[in-house]
Amino acid sequence: MEQLFTSWNLKNHEIKNRVCVPPMVCFGWSDDSGKVTERNIEHYRAIAKGGAGLVIQEATCIDRNGRLSMDQLGIWEDEQIPGLKKIVEAVHGEGVPILVQIHHAGVIAAPEDRVCPSEYTCVHKGIEKHGRELSVSEIHTIEEEFIQAARRAYEAGYDGVELHGCHSYLISQFLSPITNKRTDEFGGSPENRARFASMIMKEVRAQVGPFFPIFVRI
Repeated sequence: MEQLFTSWNLKNHEIKNRVCVPPMVCFGWSDDSGKVTERNIEHYRAIAKGGAGLVIQEATCIDRNGRLSMDQLGIWEDEQIPGLKKIVEAVHGEGVPILVQIHHAGVIAAPEDRVCPSEYTCVHKGIEKHGRELSVSEIHTIEEEFIQAARRAYEAGYDGVELHGCHSYLISQFLSPITNKRTDEFGGSPENRARFASMIMKEVRAQVGPFFPIFVRI
């Protein structure tokens, strides 16, 4: 218990304790624009005041078509950077580092044109959802969207990014042999199924340099 309140270093950031506030989506606070509202800013300011050593911002979507809900925070365009920067400034003002979790919902997205590594149908929260198989060119397009989202996070002043690779969202769908039945370089072996996430991490690192933490939640 004593160690819980000791400091540690994350790349070039000193974290004052070992308490981390994980990403938790606040539905209904934004709108179709995906832009930050004053409520978002004050929410994260209050969390930082609470004494945690590190905050990870809620799932923030990299693509309008990949949203879990139509009011999800977005990081898919440069126009969203000023609002995101206000969250960063609020949290930094309390002496706390903040990462942002970047996200694509894949087959369980809210918009109708849902995608998946392989064609797949599921029931999510009582609603049947069908995802069409991504082409290789579409995979690379979404890879680039993750990379650009990380670049925007860096420009907004976040202290790192977390790729959302769990909870049945797109990166998780690539990792799973249930939703990934591909026979190309993105399917089959564990190494191939992890290729999508690996490519994103490699290219994000090239964009942001060696001292910007890249987390993956799995």
